[in-house]
Amino acid sequence: MALVEVTEGGTVRWLPRVTPLVAPLSTGDAAFERLREVMLSMTAHRLSVQLEEGGIDRAGVALARLVEALPPHRALLRLLALVRFIQGRDAEADGLLARVSGLAADAAAGQGAAAVPVPEAGLERALRALERRRSDHQVVGSVVIPAYRVEGCIGRALDSVDRAVRYYRQAAGDADARFHLCVVDDASPDATVEVVRAWSQAHPEHSLSLLANSRNGGAGRSRNLGAAMAMGPYLWFLDADDWFLERHLWVTATALDSHPEIGFVRTGIRFDSIDRDITPIWRSASEATYPCNLCVRRVCHDLIGGFPDEEPFNPAGPEDVCYSRALQSLFAGAKTAEPTVCYTLSDGNVFDKLKADMLSGRPPGQGAPPEPVHLAAELLIRRRLYALEAKRGMDWNGPPILPDRSGRMIAL
Repeated sequence: MALVEVTEGGTVRWLPRVTPLVAPLSTGDAAFERLREVMLSMTAHRLSVQLEEGGIDRAGVALARLVEALPPHRALLRLLALVRFIQGRDAEADGLLARVSGLAADAAAGQGAAAVPVPEAGLERALRALERRRSDHQVVGSVVIPAYRVEGCIGRALDSVDRAVRYYRQAAGDADARFHLCVVDDASPDATVEVVRAWSQAHPEHSLSLLANSRNGGAGRSRNLGAAMAMGPYLWFLDADDWFLERHLWVTATALDSHPEIGFVRTGIRFDSIDRDITPIWRSASEATYPCNLCVRRVCHDLIGGFPDEEPFNPAGPEDVCYSRALQSLFAGAKTAEPTVCYTLSDGNVFDKLKADMLSGRPPGQGAPPEPVHLAAELLIRRRLYALEAKRGMDWNGPPILPDRSGRMIAL
C-alpha cells in the first residue's frame, strides 16, 4: 500500500508501494480501516506539530491537499478548520466543522446509534465568541449626547432616540438593527449620571456607554470624546435638552446609504416655541450649523478633526459653526427640508439673546460689534480651514474630497 508523508516544506508525498509480508488488505476490511486511521492520525499529529512551531501556512497547504485527495477524515478536517480560523477564514472553518459533525452523525447511524452532538471545544467556542462580538459591534451608527446639568430633560432625549430606533427597525424591516448611544457627562453637579444609569438599566436592549469627565470641558470636547467611543459608520449628535423626532435616524441613514458621494446629511428643524415666528434667514443659518440635525460619516468627522474645544468655543461659543464650515469645506452634503429634530430655546438662559436675534429680522452676524472672544473664535476657524487645505487630493477610502471650498449640497 502507499503511505502518506508530509515533508518539512509542507509537501504531501506518497511513499512507494512495498511488497507486503502478509496477505494484502483491501478497502473496507476492518484491519485496513484501522491502519488507515492510524496513518492519518499520525499525519494529523505531525501537521499539528508544525502549527505549534508557527508553520500555519505550510500546514494549511498540506492539510488542504490531504482533505481534497483522501476520503473525509475528522482529525484532518478539524485541524484544517483550526488553521482556517487562525488565518481569519471563519466561514471556511465553520463549513469544515459542519463536515466533522456530519461524519460523526454518519458514523453513529452506521452503528445504529442515535447521533450524539459533537461537544463544544475551544475552536467552536472561539468562533462563537467572534460571532457574538461581530453582532455586538455591527451597528448602524452611534448617537453622541453631551450632558451637563440636564437631570430634568435627558430622559426625554434618550426616549426620543429609543423611538427613532424603533421607527428605523420597522421602516427597514430589520428588527435587529442596532444603534449605540454614548452619553458624555461633562462633570455635572446634579443627578445627570444617575438618570442616565437608571434609563440604561430600564432599556437593556440598547447599547449605551456613559463617560464621565472629571472637569467641565464644553460640548465640543464632550462630542469628540463620545465620537471616539462610537461604533458603526455613522454619527449623530443630540443635545440633552433637545430631542429627535421618530424619523430622524431613518431619514438620515438612508440618505447616506443612497449617496456614497456625500459626507453628511442635514434635515429640517422644529424650533419648539418659536417655530412659526423664526425668520427664514435664521432658520436657514441654523439648519446649516446645528449639530443635532446632522448625520455624518465617522471617517469624515475624524478627518476634519472633530469639534473645536479651545477656550473661545466654550461654554457657548460657535463650535458648531466651526465644525460645519470645516465639514462643508471638504465634503459634499445633502439636505432635506423635513423636520426631524426639535430644538429647545428655554427662557431665562444663555439663549435668550439668541432667541431675540432669531426673531429680529437681522441676518446672523449683524448687530453689535463682535467681542474679542468671537474674533478669536473666527481666527481659530480660519486657521483650521487653512490646515484642511492640505487634505485635498489625498488618497483615502471615504467619500470624495472636494477640489475647493465652493461647497456642494444636494436636495433630497
